[in-house]
Amino acid sequence: MNLKITSLFVLFTFFTAAGQENYQVSGTLIASDTETAISHANAVLLQDGEIVHGSSTEVSGSFLIENITPGTYTLNVSFLGYKTYTKKLDITRDFNLGTIILQKDSESLDDVMITNKKPVLKREIDRLVFNIQGTALTEENTWEVLRRTPGVIVINNTLSIKNNTPTVYINDRKVHLSVSEVYQLLEGTPAETVKSVEVITNPPARYDAQGGTILNIVMEKNLIVGYHGSVYGNFTQGVFPRYNAGINQFYKRGKFNIFGNYNYTHSKINRDNDERINYLDGINTTSVWNSLINRNTWSNQHNFSLNVDYEFDAKNTLSFSGNVLYLPYWKRNTLTNSVVDDQTLANEDFSLQAMNVSNKDKHNLGLNLDYVHKFEREGEKLSANVHYTDYDKADDQLVATDYTVVANPDFSTAFTTHANQRTNILSGQIDYELPINETSSFEAGAKVANIDTKSDLLQFDIENGISVLDIDNSDTFDYDESIYAAYVSYAKSWDDWSLKVGFRGEQTEIRGNSFSTNQVNTQNYFELFPTAYISHKVSENVNIYADFSRRIQRPSFDNLNPFRYNFTDFSFVTGNPRLQPAITNKYKIGAEINDIFFIEAYYTYSKAAIFELTLQDNDSNVLQDVASNIEKSVDYGLDFVTYFPITDTWDVSFVSSAFNMNDTYTLGDNIQTTQSKWSLYTSLDNNLTFLKDKSLSANLSILYISSNIQGLSEISDRNFVNLSLRKALWNKKAIVSLTVNDILNGQEFTKQTQFVNQNNNYFTNYDTQTIRIGFRYNFGNTKLQTNQRNKSSAEQERLKE
Repeated sequence: MNLKITSLFVLFTFFTAAGQENYQVSGTLIASDTETAISHANAVLLQDGEIVHGSSTEVSGSFLIENITPGTYTLNVSFLGYKTYTKKLDITRDFNLGTIILQKDSESLDDVMITNKKPVLKREIDRLVFNIQGTALTEENTWEVLRRTPGVIVINNTLSIKNNTPTVYINDRKVHLSVSEVYQLLEGTPAETVKSVEVITNPPARYDAQGGTILNIVMEKNLIVGYHGSVYGNFTQGVFPRYNAGINQFYKRGKFNIFGNYNYTHSKINRDNDERINYLDGINTTSVWNSLINRNTWSNQHNFSLNVDYEFDAKNTLSFSGNVLYLPYWKRNTLTNSVVDDQTLANEDFSLQAMNVSNKDKHNLGLNLDYVHKFEREGEKLSANVHYTDYDKADDQLVATDYTVVANPDFSTAFTTHANQRTNILSGQIDYELPINETSSFEAGAKVANIDTKSDLLQFDIENGISVLDIDNSDTFDYDESIYAAYVSYAKSWDDWSLKVGFRGEQTEIRGNSFSTNQVNTQNYFELFPTAYISHKVSENVNIYADFSRRIQRPSFDNLNPFRYNFTDFSFVTGNPRLQPAITNKYKIGAEINDIFFIEAYYTYSKAAIFELTLQDNDSNVLQDVASNIEKSVDYGLDFVTYFPITDTWDVSFVSSAFNMNDTYTLGDNIQTTQSKWSLYTSLDNNLTFLKDKSLSANLSILYISSNIQGLSEISDRNFVNLSLRKALWNKKAIVSLTVNDILNGQEFTKQTQFVNQNNNYFTNYDTQTIRIGFRYNFGNTKLQTNQRNKSSAEQERLKE
């Protein structure tokens, strides 16, 4: 079935490619003052003010623009310091314009005040758009662009929007997997072709219903012919040093666009924890465990990307993209020192030292085949995508514990575990866009996805130096999931009103099989996900709006895995094969004032929300991390967002949110508890430029998060202060940067859980106070634009590290 779908898409791609005749425009560029050829100048064709074709001049001054469909165009040829050459062309044949002489601009560059275009924050009916096209931010990497986007928070290299991790898209396709993979991928991706970042808190029907807020990175279409590349490297000093380096290369010639990327990361990261658990018998404390935990994690990671576009003509494009992440070496040493105060009559105090040595290797291969056909009507488009993922992870660990008992002989325990997970994902998607007229449009699409994952876990207890299989803690789990989805969407504007509505239906079929228990769990359900948006322009300076969306949170594959994975003798993580999906309804009203200030009130209700809870078992004195459905999670609050320039060299982003989180959960003894708290987060981002040529820039970001509820625990307040300096050299061929992160070491926090029979707190200090030095060098035609994009399926997002 899946092979048939793939074959149909490929055949559809090739046989629908139009054979319309195309033409070309060529010429040679000469400078009026030196009478020599001008290389790396831009030659572009425009229709209705939009660039539709382009090229750049070779060393000889010649340029060639190909694959031009018949029509009327405006040719612009430009180079810094010279007047732009403009000519109107009616393309019905090939044009050779011969020699074009660019006239020197009457104003010397030394007399021209260089100004930088500023980013613009703009609201569309279903999203907030942070437009950075043509600004200094395009000289950064893509991760830095996301970090600067108003409302986006970066904590320990993890993206967050009000305590929720957003899903990252590039040109409406999801990027890879886990938070650490997203960071490495985007941190090594140049932002020179990023047009904007879209913050979509209530995603419309065309997006998968899985997840919450979406960050969609919109990349510009590549137009310029030639070769371009960059090499970069970063050295970071935290508790331990770490570094990464990479190379990006792009080539466009004729109908082909090719982008290749490789980056390598070597790291050693420290983490310290201080844990206190009060085990209870009713209201009485039976024992108190105080633990100091230190983790050191080493990793070597390789990431390869390849994107190839083939333009049959101006209306048909076939694209292939692939990304492979290879982790040949990952090691974590966790040392736990615990002192246990027994407060029962037995008074059996003891201490222990546990060492957990974990090793991991994995690969994650993602492949995409895309086809886009543009119809004669402007804006009408058909696109198709086929995606395949091959994911393989092996994890081995050795745990050894030495016990020192006050009133009894000392003793030791040890065990090993061997875990494997293999996942294959195949999906196909088709989307159709139709502008009905100037004020209305229609969209429709469908998607089919299949996920097959196989996991196994073996635990061996070491007794007198001999490994003995622990059958109770060993298992094999097979999981199969199929999702069938379709959607329609309609948008209409009239007078001062705009409306957009959509419906998405998704049928989910799940089968999980645990071989050790001979238990087979199945789930089959259909859910409808409506979306609605309306806005009204009250006056020239005020726009009000409201929207609604219904979303789903499916459990990750690891959360559905019933394995009990022991970290130590007294702590473990386990999944729940009976975990149910959570349904979320979100309502929002807001006002936009003077195109600068955005004020929103929202209310979110999640039924059966999924949380990974840390719960203490008071009978056996163990701590367990378990994925659970809670009864409900309610979140409501008031947001304020603004972005504006204070001077020509200083612009500011300010975001503040006051919100209440309310979570209700029922323990095993049918005891219900509710955790509720009002919280605040505020961020201030300052961007400054210096020097006459604007080659020196600085960014100072300040973030404060008050104590807040996460699941059933309360997280203490935190602050983050980061400072970065950046200097462009050699006519922006090179960039050197210096970044100081978490200057005040304010990321330290305490997680406290205290309700009914739960009483524990957990202090964490991540390795985030760092100094980083970076260098990037651009070579080739630095005016080029790339076709880079990184895509993966919605289903990949639920894979874990």
